[in-house]
Amino acid sequence: MTLTKKILALVSVLCIAVFVIGCNPVDNDYGVVSDTAKEDTPSSVSQQEHEIMSSDRVVSKYFDISLFDEENYADIYLGKKFKIDATYAGEELKVPAKIEDLEKNGWKLAEGNTYDKNSLVFAYETIDAVIQNKDGLKIAVQFYNSSRSSVKLSKCYIVKYRIENDFYANPESYSAFDISGIKNTMAITDIINTLGTPSHFYKVSDSSYYFDYFITQKDRRNGITIYVNPLDDSITSIEFSYYK
Repeated sequence: MTLTKKILALVSVLCIAVFVIGCNPVDNDYGVVSDTAKEDTPSSVSQQEHEIMSSDRVVSKYFDISLFDEENYADIYLGKKFKIDATYAGEELKVPAKIEDLEKNGWKLAEGNTYDKNSLVFAYETIDAVIQNKDGLKIAVQFYNSSRSSVKLSKCYIVKYRIENDFYANPESYSAFDISGIKNTMAITDIINTLGTPSHFYKVSDSSYYFDYFITQKDRRNGITIYVNPLDDSITSIEFSYYK
């Protein structure tokens, strides 16, 4: 090997050595945040805090409130196939129904109603009334005129019922109801076990909440509403409706 070639080879070796020494080893963790760091970052902590948007802490004893937004609504519905089966004092209550359907079972408009069967109801108007049976039992109802013209009350459908729970006032002789499995004597846990988590809940006061069960997302008027006293763990009243 000539002297020139030896010099060139030596220079090449020196250059490679300098290049290797001058480079830092590759950091495989570059740009990757460790699990510990993730837990400590403000954004991660903030996300965990906002997972539960509802401010209520009473109903969390009965169902998962992380399913609800800040207005206490959840994307939970009874479903299109759900059917409201209702009985009160041994009589079936159909919804929707006309007053003539209830008259066959002994119910009629109670004295003192503003409207009678021949009263005119405007298009898309709702009318609150009270019906009564021969034993003096009363139910608050709502009539709805779904047509585009005014019609008599007798032509409108009853689309909502509200029954007060008299079990706790008179446990020896109360008027039993069964609304799709919900009964007078049930506690809040029984409600959830029967109908599941509600679509919406609302705090009226410390001693009064209500749970809405919507049938579908399209119409929040339809379904079952149960009023409860969380202090006594009891049902105070129940509404059920189906608009037509």
